[in-house]
Amino acid sequence: MSRRRPTWFVAAVVAMLATPGASAYDDVSVSGALTGDYLHNTDLEASAFDCRLELDAGAGPVRLGAVYRAYHLSDPAYNPAGIGLPGSQIQHRYAELEQEAFSARAGHFFSTFGHGLALRSYEDVDLEHDTALDGLIAEARVGGTTVVGLSGVITEPLSEVRHRDHTVRAARVSVPVLDWVSAAASAVQRSRLDWREDGDVPDADARFEDSVLGVELDAWIGPLTLTAEYAGRNGENPADGRDVVQGRGVYAASTLDLGRFTLFGEFKDYDDFDHYLVNPPTCVREHVWTLMNRATYEIDLDDERGFLVEGSARIGESAHLTGGASEARLHDGELSHWEMFGKIEHSVSDMVDAGLGASWSREYVRGKFVEHMIGGLDLDVALPSGDIVEMSFEGQLVDDPALGEHEDYIAALTFYPGTALTFSILVETTTDETADRDVWSTVQLRALVLDDTEVTFAVGTERGGKKCSGGVCYVEPEFEGARLRLSKFF
Repeated sequence: MSRRRPTWFVAAVVAMLATPGASAYDDVSVSGALTGDYLHNTDLEASAFDCRLELDAGAGPVRLGAVYRAYHLSDPAYNPAGIGLPGSQIQHRYAELEQEAFSARAGHFFSTFGHGLALRSYEDVDLEHDTALDGLIAEARVGGTTVVGLSGVITEPLSEVRHRDHTVRAARVSVPVLDWVSAAASAVQRSRLDWREDGDVPDADARFEDSVLGVELDAWIGPLTLTAEYAGRNGENPADGRDVVQGRGVYAASTLDLGRFTLFGEFKDYDDFDHYLVNPPTCVREHVWTLMNRATYEIDLDDERGFLVEGSARIGESAHLTGGASEARLHDGELSHWEMFGKIEHSVSDMVDAGLGASWSREYVRGKFVEHMIGGLDLDVALPSGDIVEMSFEGQLVDDPALGEHEDYIAALTFYPGTALTFSILVETTTDETADRDVWSTVQLRALVLDDTEVTFAVGTERGGKKCSGGVCYVEPEFEGARLRLSKFF
């Protein structure tokens, strides 16, 4: 969070509550969600408590909301979420006014311009990723034209003693050009200031300012859709010894939908474009299988171009086939990554659905590569009693020039005895001699105790590893012990 005192936030709340209709107490609505996690690591004899409370209340055109986060550790050395400053705090709070053609929000907000090249602030709770801006955002709609303006700040943690304050001011206009074409333009002004708790950072190294100008185009012609976006970056970065920093981000994609057959392709070109508040498309396939997800390639926004192509087809009335490939290279032509993948889903019978997938990928560093060959099988079986059993099997062969070859296997079974109870077992094994153990196993029980309250208890060992979503990856630590989770919605 920014260190600036949000006095303007209080003024904005008062102004919104004074709006005609905001005091319509006969139209008050309240909703929220509570999640609480307790972890006890028996290997380290340490525990962690993580609680998140989300509240939203509306009255007429005004809505107020807040997110409270409590994260406490029995031992500061054990920090499974990787949060720099455990404790309790109001993580988000906002006041929002929603009219038919106008909306405004003061406090914390998320915003994405186009495909995220010029600006993207968002939260992924599972990946501990939160780039909410603290400020003001407003949107006006006239006919088919939409105008968005915003101003906000955010603090980026760099280490225990260093952080970086970002200030962003931006605007975006989108207009329909024809019945089958729309266009948009955006402008983002950014500045940052580096801080160190153990001393001052020289002004020439601490400050950096740049701006981004972007244009977008979308078109749809029958079964064909096209989208393209370009963003140019211009700024000064004395800390790097450069008077002028120029970068670019280019993204284009197209989909051809012929009913039983669909073809999708996308292209990326990112040069000197990395920033805390951008998150453009990766052009990398995101897999649901655990081992494939751990092998997800992380892109380099400062030097990369590449593509992804994917096709899918219905085979008969009971099968669906998907396959594709992706590639990434440096601008000098050196290969960074490639992957080929495929999956077939088939309804074997009225009681059995099956899915079979595979991927083959290589990631290159200085001419050497790490190779992953991965396969997965899913089976969903409906028992005569009406209960469901899900089974999955995964296996991979990894060839690492530094660590040699090893194999990994995962087997999971989930049983649904009704809609209110779930029982699952997961076992993972490896031949990797550098791993702390060669077998991990977890037993989990989930129960829906009320219509809006769910309790989950798990005990055992978990390998952990990389988890990726939308271009953001998080390394989940290995775990041995018990977990208790409570989720309630109201």
